[in-house]
Amino acid sequence: MVNITFEKDEAILKFPKQFVSTDYAQQFLERLRLETIAEKSKLTEEQAWELSEQLKLDWWQKNKGPLLKRIKI
Repeated sequence: MVNITFEKDEAILKFPKQFVSTDYAQQFLERLRLETIAEKSKLTEEQAWELSEQLKLDWWQKNKGPLLKRIKI
């Protein structure tokens, strides 16, 4: 049985703990937080795509050396 109630500015969700692990619940809540942020964003889809590509490029530039050494390419 899943039960949701609202008190002031909070939603309280109750369900049997065997439904999901603590880690999964935390990941789910983080995803909800990110979705809320994304909904409020004023970025266009194209701007968001460009930003994601730049973030991936920056990450790769900072991390490729150690990663390639580990896999011995």
